[in-house]
Amino acid sequence: MDSVLEVLFYFLKLGILGFGGPLAVVSAIQNDLVYKKKWITEDEFNSAFAMIKAMPGPVAFMSAVFMGRHRAGFLGGVVAGFGMVFPAFVLMIFFALGASAVKSHPNIETFFLGMQIATLGVILASLKGLVGPNSKNKKFWFLVSLSAIIFWFYPQSESLIILSFALMMVFKDHIRFHKVSSLIILSPLSVDLFWTCFKAGALVFGTGLAIVPMLQHDVVDKFGWLSQSEFLDALAFGQLTPGPVVITVTYVGYKLDGLSGALLATIGIFLASFIHMSTWFPIVFKKLRQSKWIYKFTFGALSAVVGPIIVTTFKLGQTIDVHWGFFALSIIAFWLSLKNKLPVWGLIPLSGGCFLLIHLLLF
Repeated sequence: MDSVLEVLFYFLKLGILGFGGPLAVVSAIQNDLVYKKKWITEDEFNSAFAMIKAMPGPVAFMSAVFMGRHRAGFLGGVVAGFGMVFPAFVLMIFFALGASAVKSHPNIETFFLGMQIATLGVILASLKGLVGPNSKNKKFWFLVSLSAIIFWFYPQSESLIILSFALMMVFKDHIRFHKVSSLIILSPLSVDLFWTCFKAGALVFGTGLAIVPMLQHDVVDKFGWLSQSEFLDALAFGQLTPGPVVITVTYVGYKLDGLSGALLATIGIFLASFIHMSTWFPIVFKKLRQSKWIYKFTFGALSAVVGPIIVTTFKLGQTIDVHWGFFALSIIAFWLSLKNKLPVWGLIPLSGGCFLLIHLLLF
């Protein structure tokens, strides 16, 4: 029980202070739990993290659950996941309540527009981590372009695009695809909130923002649960909280069905990752990391994630009703985020304030 409490207190603290994105959180875990507390050897941690990056799910959350389970068994994994998510969950509830209360004021509405514009730039800058060493790989960018084109015409099939591209790269040396259209399989999407979030959480490759295209299509276009403006608010608030960015779904769930909806959405988005990290993964990761197909699978999956994110960001930008010149804020936010000049939790509100000031001075 002492080990369980140790895990709980550490990850609650990290859940409160874990700003800077998933890699920053993982770096803190490595520094604190590998080098200082020595819960696990450096070689074991690096091997596990390499495999975690190749799996669907929020990287920081999965790393936390893995370390908690390694330290204190199944219950340790439970409390580690809880600690990482709970502070951000509470913040998102307050954001959802506050947004409804204050957005009626015209100046506050303008401030929110500024945050939405900046969020678009931050999303695009986050692709740097997804692209990684593939930035000069022509095959990778060809697949990105192809996935973007397919997603533009068939947004409801994003999950199938990701899996198809990933499996195509694994089996490309053994199977000849005569038609690209054979990769496009349209499947019906469930109307259930839990299934929508579970499906998104099960296919978040590389970064939490990989859920954006899937959620935007389901939540806004297909089911009409939120407006485009409310969805952009959810993304902005998700960037402001510590911990995993996928906590964005808490806002969506709360708007849809209050606290019960928020709980259901939050459980759904993290459930698949928790199951992986608390059951089979700790047992077999040493064997899996030696498999050659892991790199190919990840290469295909990430290429199919980047294209839809670019398309969705463009479509979201079209819904913001401001003069095109104001999107210079998106470019500035993109550059500042790309160069790590400002933390995201400070960059987005600052952009909202700048947009409000410009609007007051010019109009």
